[in-house]
Amino acid sequence: MQQAAVRSTSRIAVGLVGLQTSNRANSGASVCSYRSVVTVVNSGISSCSASRSYSHSKGLLRLGRPTMAAESVKPYLRVGIRDMSGGLDEDIEVFGKAASGTGSPSDKRGDCPFSQRVYLELEEKSVPYKATYIQEGDDKPDWFMKNNPSGLMPVLRDGEKWIQDSDKIAQYLEEKFPEPSLKTPSEFKNVGAEIFQCFTQYLKSKKVDDSSKQQLLNELKALDQHLKEHGPYIAGEKPTDSDFALIPKLKHMRVALAHYMDFHIPSEFSAVHKYIELLENRPSFKRTDVPDEMIIEGWQKKFSLPDRIAQPQAA
Repeated sequence: MQQAAVRSTSRIAVGLVGLQTSNRANSGASVCSYRSVVTVVNSGISSCSASRSYSHSKGLLRLGRPTMAAESVKPYLRVGIRDMSGGLDEDIEVFGKAASGTGSPSDKRGDCPFSQRVYLELEEKSVPYKATYIQEGDDKPDWFMKNNPSGLMPVLRDGEKWIQDSDKIAQYLEEKFPEPSLKTPSEFKNVGAEIFQCFTQYLKSKKVDDSSKQQLLNELKALDQHLKEHGPYIAGEKPTDSDFALIPKLKHMRVALAHYMDFHIPSEFSAVHKYIELLENRPSFKRTDVPDEMIIEGWQKKFSLPDRIAQPQAA
C-alpha cells in the first residue's frame, strides 16, 4: 500500500498559459505554453536560484552567498508537457537523493549531480515525471530495496520497469523519447569526462597544493580548448546528453572548491565560463538546482572536511 502511494502521480489537464500555483505566484517558475499540460508533484527552488547566479569578476569566478537554508527548500507543482496524440500519460518516476534529514520517501531534493542529470533530460524532453527522494544510508524503505537491490540512485521507474545508473537512464530516455534528440556524437562523448574525478581527488586530498589540482586545471584547459573550437556546447550549437551530464558536476566542483580550497576557474578559460553561464541559465537547470550550501554540506559529510581548508582571499 505504501508502495502504491509513492508511485501515484497527480495529473490535472489544463489549457491555460502562464498558470502558477497560488502559493508560488512570485516564484518565477516557468510554465509550458503549448500543447496540453499536466501538473506533476516535484521539488526544488525557483526564485532562490537567482540569488546565486553565475558570475565572475576580476578574473575569478565568484559565488553569491547562499540566502536560503537547505531545510527551507519547499516542494512545488511543476508543469510538464503531454503530447496530444491521445495516448495515456507516462507513468515515470525518478528516485534521487533526498535532502539530509528529510526521511524516505521525501519530497525535498538532495545534492546529487547524477540525479540532476536525469531531471535535466526529462525537463529538456518535456516528459512529465514524478520525483521522489530517498535518504542515503542503510535505512532505505523495503519497497525501494525490493525493486532496486543495490540501493544506488538515481533510479528511473517506467511503469513496472526499474532502471538504475544515470548513463543507462539517459540511453533509455533517448530511445523512448527521441525528440528532441539529446544524443551526443560519438567523437564528443568523452569530452570533460575526467573533470569530476579530478575534482573529487583534489577535494579529498584536503591540500590546497595537491598534485591533483594541476590535473584538474589540465582537464579544464582541455575543455576550454574544445569549446573554443566546437562550442558553445560540447557538440556545437545545441546542448546534448554530455552537457547535461557535465554541468551538474561543474556546479558541484566550482561551489565546493570555491568554499573549501578558495579555488576558482581561471579567467583565461573564457569558453568554460560562458559554457557554465549558458547551461545554468537554462530553465531546466534552474528548476532542478539545489542551494549552494547544500552542496557544501554534502561534500563536507562525504569527505569529513573541516569548515575551510584555505581561507578566501580578498577580491
